[in-house]
Amino acid sequence: MKKGLLAVVCILMVVSASAGELAIGAKAPGFTLTNAIDGKPVSFKPGDGKISVVVFTCNSCPYSKAFEDRIVALGSEYGKKGVRFFAVNPNDDNQYAAEKMERMKQRMVTKKYSFPYLKDGSSETARAYGARVTPHVFVVDGKGAIAYRGYVDDSARVAEREDTGLTNALDNMLAKKPVSKSETKAFGCSIKWKTSR
Repeated sequence: MKKGLLAVVCILMVVSASAGELAIGAKAPGFTLTNAIDGKPVSFKPGDGKISVVVFTCNSCPYSKAFEDRIVALGSEYGKKGVRFFAVNPNDDNQYAAEKMERMKQRMVTKKYSFPYLKDGSSETARAYGARVTPHVFVVDGKGAIAYRGYVDDSARVAEREDTGLTNALDNMLAKKPVSKSETKAFGCSIKWKTSR
């Protein structure tokens, strides 16, 4: 029943490699976006020697909500190990009020984000990465290359997951090993692209 509800509430899109999605080994785009917590700009400059996680997510998608606690927990856990997390909301807040900055700030406070939650107001950062759904994860290595892309885990339900894609990738990278499974199929709600004003 819950699966049916999710399908009704959210447009499910399973993403495989596509022409727009950045390839493993591709140079990750940098960005400067506004942080919801304080309205200040936050910049990401790939290639500075640090492992970084860029996760495209939002406020309203049931899949983003299902994975939110896990993303927050991973951000806290791996942040202590030197991994940076950037949550990025690319949805058009002119058409979807739930995606406005004040609502993003509420989520940051309620869920106790330890990392920036950034507004991609033009959706251009999501387009540059080739993101298609929320949530959609990209891990960037210290040289600025995409090392992992896809899902957080293979199930929105913790008890049913069999593959912890993001955790596995980060553990491999921190151990200085090749990422054993660098590509997985991101699934969630389609991004609500910013349209012209």
